[in-house]
Amino acid sequence: MQLGNKVLSPVPHAPQRMHGSQAGHGHGHGHGHGRATLRTQPTTISKIGQRQQKPTWIHPTFLKITRSIVEHRLFSLLTALLTIYALTGDDMRLIFTHQPADPVFDGLTLLCIVVFVLEIVLCMFAKDDYFLSFFFVLDVISTVTLVIDLTWVNDSLQGSEEDMSNDRVSGTAKIGTRTSRVVRVLRLIRIIKLYKAIYEARQLQKKKEEIAKQATMDTQLYPGNEDDDDSYDDMEVQQASMTRVPGKESRVGKKLSEKTTRRVILLVLVMMLVLPYLKVEDAQQFPTSAGYGADIINEAFNQYLESNTTEDKTKYDKALLQYVYYHNWFTKQLPTGCPFDTSDCAVNFDSHVFWVGFVGKNQSVLLDRASKARVDSSSVSDMETLVTSTMQSKSTAWIYIFGHMPAKVQTILSLSWSNNCPLQSDSSDRKRRGISILEETFTEDPWNVDYAVPCPENLRRAERKKYTPRLNVASSEFEELHFAFYFDLRPFVKQESLFNLLTVLFVCIMLLLASIGFANDANRLVLYPVENMIAKVETIRNNPLQAMKVADEEFKVEEINRAKAAKQEKSRLQVVMEWTGCSSKKDNTEIMETVILEKTIIKLGSLLALGFGEAGANIIEHNMHGVDSACVDAMVEGTRVECIIGATRIRDFSTATEVLQAKVMTFVNQIAEIVHGVVDEFHGAANKNNGDTFLMIWRMGDIDKVSKLADMSILAFTRILGAIHRTPVLAAYRGHPGLQQRLGKDCRVNLSSGLHYGWAIEGAVGSEFKIDASYLSPNVSIAETVERATQIYGVSVLVAESVVSICSTPMATKCRLIDRVIITGSVVPMDLYVIDLDYLGLTVEQPLGPQRWTTRDRFKVRQFLENEKEQKWADGVKMVNLFNENADIASMRFRYTLEFIHVFNMGYQNYSQGEWQVAQRLLQRTRDMLGVEDGPSVALLKFMERTNYEAPDTWQGIRDLGHASLS
Repeated sequence: MQLGNKVLSPVPHAPQRMHGSQAGHGHGHGHGHGRATLRTQPTTISKIGQRQQKPTWIHPTFLKITRSIVEHRLFSLLTALLTIYALTGDDMRLIFTHQPADPVFDGLTLLCIVVFVLEIVLCMFAKDDYFLSFFFVLDVISTVTLVIDLTWVNDSLQGSEEDMSNDRVSGTAKIGTRTSRVVRVLRLIRIIKLYKAIYEARQLQKKKEEIAKQATMDTQLYPGNEDDDDSYDDMEVQQASMTRVPGKESRVGKKLSEKTTRRVILLVLVMMLVLPYLKVEDAQQFPTSAGYGADIINEAFNQYLESNTTEDKTKYDKALLQYVYYHNWFTKQLPTGCPFDTSDCAVNFDSHVFWVGFVGKNQSVLLDRASKARVDSSSVSDMETLVTSTMQSKSTAWIYIFGHMPAKVQTILSLSWSNNCPLQSDSSDRKRRGISILEETFTEDPWNVDYAVPCPENLRRAERKKYTPRLNVASSEFEELHFAFYFDLRPFVKQESLFNLLTVLFVCIMLLLASIGFANDANRLVLYPVENMIAKVETIRNNPLQAMKVADEEFKVEEINRAKAAKQEKSRLQVVMEWTGCSSKKDNTEIMETVILEKTIIKLGSLLALGFGEAGANIIEHNMHGVDSACVDAMVEGTRVECIIGATRIRDFSTATEVLQAKVMTFVNQIAEIVHGVVDEFHGAANKNNGDTFLMIWRMGDIDKVSKLADMSILAFTRILGAIHRTPVLAAYRGHPGLQQRLGKDCRVNLSSGLHYGWAIEGAVGSEFKIDASYLSPNVSIAETVERATQIYGVSVLVAESVVSICSTPMATKCRLIDRVIITGSVVPMDLYVIDLDYLGLTVEQPLGPQRWTTRDRFKVRQFLENEKEQKWADGVKMVNLFNENADIASMRFRYTLEFIHVFNMGYQNYSQGEWQVAQRLLQRTRDMLGVEDGPSVALLKFMERTNYEAPDTWQGIRDLGHASLS
């Protein structure tokens, strides 16, 4: 064979299956004739091999180290935390801290830059196709934008605030600030990258687990396979199975995902970057009151300097105080808002003046002007009086004069302008003198200053804004000396930062939704249904008997969805779309093929559970765990189990078959529904149905529950007998003419049952053509013999000593010892017990009338029965209590008095000890004591009558109950 004609799919261990000569020959053949068949699309595993091919100048150990660092959870966690900080740190700084905390945030920003740069460098070596890729460029840009968050860089972008061209500088600063905030949006790419990294890590982990699993299977299943053709087929099968791994992303899906993500990211980023520049600021519509007020104050002060009169000084004081009171810093802390329910007062302003003074070069001139600019204390008092009268009146003057000043601030306003605040960032050696209403911290109800701002530099550059006079001010005069009014922008900055955080959160959500939203339909229509199928198959594989519960859960979900759809009202848009033909009602009712396949799997699993039962669970589990082949291996080795075996037989079944003929199947199923239902309710399992016989099993799992299971088996057979004679469905057969003719007018459907405990071999019985999951053991035959012995003793339920010995003492007292026998299949004698039940004392229930059983009704009944079944398994529930409380059982045991039990026990003890004459007298009494013949008394009398009521010399109290006795 020549390998040149066929290229093997590159799967694990493939090279180990080729001989060296064959491999060499194939290589030469392929190159010599050019007939090597190349795959147009490499497999996933071949891609993994290609990713491991790195440039030869990089040591493999270095590549391994870089890959392990990048994929390490701690490194991923660190980058994730730093990413969150990069997106929100600057806004958090402005909202929750003051200017002294800026160095700490600068250090964290530098740490982010270092870690992100390190990450980019490591990814260049650890990941293929990363360098100069789309995400590489975005990572670099997002990392570079972090430089803008450094406070000294951000301050330089906003420009100087001490130039006369402050308006032009302010405009440039606005553009710079806006650009810095917009560029920060690029960092949101790290969220997409983080999501992509997590998703790829999960997919890679699944892929590695599947490859390891397939490699292990390959080694175990084909250890000595040297046939290249077979190896090719085996590997193709494994490769095909790997493509069906749930959650495995196809190459087309991966490519489409990457391209769609790129386009969505670019679209969102372009919109975020461009849209802020395509609108006009609202603040550009009107001049600000701060600038206008500064001009008024400057004019009043110049008039006062020229005239040096008290009147002009008063006008200046009033202008300055009106300016300060109109931009009152403390109005924000007032408990009430604007008066007269309006919103046009200083309370709603987000910027307030806090520092007033002069800026100049000449120290002597600066001191002279500062001394003359001082406000008289009387002017401050007059202003407070004006504020009081204005706020109490109905006039609108409060719009410009609103809110008192704290007493401490009133004192500060009348002090000399002595605060020396040198310009730290100015190189022209200019000085600054003035007053600050926030120079000290204090608390004066309702006002509070928790952060002192004696100089403007105590606030961040973004948290303050300077206003100067502009009207009739020459450039030379401005450089020499000018008024300076500094406003506190912290309320506005905090609100802006809060909205920035919300914007970041919104954009993060939108980016994530947009980047992964395209896959929703594929997930909903294909991936999720497939995962549901796999989950259900796994459930059935682990426990095949859970298939019915899976079906019930699925039906429950369907009912919930159906109920929601019924309650949900159509919107007007949906009605209009249906009326116009844009939408069809069939869109919501159309069933997808995946749904059909999923329901088919559930039905097949349920049929398997019903067909094989508990005995076949091992067969189903064994075959469903094997994924190497689609062939079925039904002949699974048997397993020994300890169990209680119950056998039930339909009396006069042959006669019923002859009479009912075609309807006999319905007849048997009606009985089986009762028998199986009661057995399942008491945690048993129906196994084999063979015409007139039913085989039931109670498997012993938990050793602490052995006694309870024994009690359950006894109670179950007792309840079955009562249900058979109470149901109107089976009572209808009493009036069947054919049955009355053959069995007499008192005919009725009746069952006889036997219980025995022992071991059995659980497994498949049959061949490759037909199997039955059943139990094989002499104990099964013993249980059937015990059931047949009910005909000898004239009773309905017989219980072997093996069951009575393991049941609880209160339940054991419900059983009457009637004989000690040897049964074929058992070498040890056993006691036989009867549960005294007289079904003739039962009345038939009233029929419920014609009912149409729907799937929903059956589901509700199964849920009810399952709940009843679980309640019986609880530790506090005693089976003997249920036995005593059941009305049907009480009716069937009513005629069995305590006197009867005592007399029979004395008769049996004499029978067992060989005193048959005494036993005859006592048992003849119990035979007729109940008003009807007692079956066990009659059976013992007949047995003793064979020897004329004389015990044989070899009598040891044991009766040989062989097949002859049962014939």
